This record gives sequence, C-alpha cells and structure tokens, in this order.
Amino acid sequence: MITFRGDNVEEVFQIAVMSLREPYNMVKIPSRNGDVLMFKDPVCSTYNFPRERVMFLPERNCNPFFHFIEGLWMLAGRRDVEPLARFVKRMKEFSDDGNFLYGSYGYRWRNQFGYDQLYDVIQKLKDNKWDRRIVLSMWDPIHDLKYKGKDVPCNTQIYFKAYPTKELGEEHNQIKLDMTVCCRSNDLIWGAYGANAVHFSMLHEYIATMSGLSVGCYHQISNNAHVYLDVWNELDKKLSKGIVPHGYETDPDMTWLDLVQDKQNFDKDLNYFFNLFCSSKNNEELGGMWITPDHFSNMNTFAYTAIPLVEAWNYYKQKDYKNAILQASTIKAPDWKRACVEWLQRKEERSKNV
Repeated sequence: MITFRGDNVEEVFQIAVMSLREPYNMVKIPSRNGDVLMFKDPVCSTYNFPRERVMFLPERNCNPFFHFIEGLWMLAGRRDVEPLARFVKRMKEFSDDGNFLYGSYGYRWRNQFGYDQLYDVIQKLKDNKWDRRIVLSMWDPIHDLKYKGKDVPCNTQIYFKAYPTKELGEEHNQIKLDMTVCCRSNDLIWGAYGANAVHFSMLHEYIATMSGLSVGCYHQISNNAHVYLDVWNELDKKLSKGIVPHGYETDPDMTWLDLVQDKQNFDKDLNYFFNLFCSSKNNEELGGMWITPDHFSNMNTFAYTAIPLVEAWNYYKQKDYKNAILQASTIKAPDWKRACVEWLQRKEERSKNV
C-alpha cells in the first residue's frame, strides 16, 4: 500500500505528483479510454483536514462551480444528469439514456436499495458512535456485475469510525469521525484529487454534523490508482517541480464555512434549492429563478454561497465576465469565493487571447 498524507487535497495532490514522476512506481496499461499509468500497489490518500476541500492550483484549473453543485446534488440523492450538464456538458456522455446517471453515488446513498442509507448511518452513530458495523454501500452486486453501460460506480463502500481525542472520561474530550472510502478504480487527476475530494468530504461533514460528532480524517483507498497518459503528460508540463504551499496555508484569512448550520432543516433546504434550480428551464435566466434568502434556514450554504455561485455561472455562460466576477465576489464561503473568482479570471484572460 502506498500512502499519501497531507492537510488537504491540494497538498496530497502535489505529494502524489512527486510519486507519479518516479517510473519505478508505475506501470503502463491499456484501458477503455486510452493508455494509463497505474500505481503498482493500491494507494491510500489521507486528508487531515478534509473540509479544506477546494483546489486552488491554477495549473490544475478545477471547476469549482461544478464541484460545489455536484456535492450538493449527491447529498440530495439525485441521479438526473441535467443539473450537472449545465456546468459540464459532457456529463451527458456518461448517461445511458441522456437523462439519468446509472452509477450516481447520491442516488445509491438515498434511494437505490429502497431506503435512505444516510438516515440509517446517522441514526446508528447517534445510538452507538463506537459501532463498527456502519457501512455505506454504493455497489449493487445484483445489477453492477452484469451491467454493460457507461457509468458503473468507481467508489464502492464507505466506512465510518469514531474515536476520542483524549482518554474517555477526561474533560473537553472531542469525538471525531473518520471516514474511509474504498474505490475499485480511481483516475487521480479528475477523480480522487478532483471531484471525489469535494463531494466525499461534503458527505463526511454532513454525516459527522448530523450525528453530533466532529470531522476527523478522510481516507481514500484506491485499488487501481491511475492517470490517463495524455492528460498527465500535458499537466506535468505545467506543474511545479516541487511542492508549493497550499491555498489554505498561504492566505491567513482562508477558511471554510460549516456546511450544515441547521441540522433539522438542511435536507429541506437542499431539496428546495434543487427544486428552484431545476425549475429554471434556461440557465441563462438571471434573478427570477430565486426566491429571497429568507426561505433558507442554512443561509451560509444556500443563500450566501450556492445562489451567488449559480448566478455567477449564469453571467459567465453569457460571456459577461465583469458581472460574473462581481457576483462570485459576493460568495460568503472564503474558499469557494476565491476559487470561483480566480477560475473566472483565468477564463477571461484566455478569452482575450483567442
């Protein structure tokens, strides 16, 4: 087992890059989508502070708009591809029918097996936080082993483990919740150190908060950890030859906001947000799709982050970079605000050079 450990996804990504550059770690093999470089052994990526989930590296150029909305979309238990396709059109290429994603993690968390697994996980943690039988399943053996479509789940199981920061009985003891995600096949660039680090850390924070626990470490175990050769060769040319300080380290004011502020109403807010978002037939429409922020109990997540983030994206789609950046600058979550503003600024700069 190869282990990469750091404070957050940006730091762990850079540690992994150093290892990717060592040929003795890797082997070249074919895949359905082109040749890949695969680590010979399974890889465990550990994030000490998983809520530091935003990647700021300009060379990596993660799309923060897509990552944030996809994380909420998963927590909502959805599988309709349209909300994601508004941010990344090619998401429809992974759908068998152009409407739904067969392997949607969120749908499997909350609907696939006829009940809401997240609800049961939270209840079991509340009843006995030391319970070692709490497993969240994303792999459906009845269907997935025979499935021949485009979107079989890459991540298959999630385990949770609570532990005290001090000896039991001591004062000011904090109970933390670790999460371990097991993955059969992981594209390290677009998967593990891209979307996975965002949406699984959001799940981690959601489960911990709803259970009355603190967020611990997030471990991602990838049985087949790889990079696509063409993507890696281009990215490697842009990346620093050493490890640079991550975004949460270089800016003393950089932090995250709690995902859940009102536990009782978070799911209600989540569904209300997507009802509003999906009721807009045209992503170019501005303003009219949103009701006032007073309709949300979890204001920081939805009224002050999700809504201005979507509005900024709408301006961007109209190539109105000035208003897109102004709108993104109103996002309350400092990390998402910086990521969105910088991403838009890079897009604007590239548009001038076309």
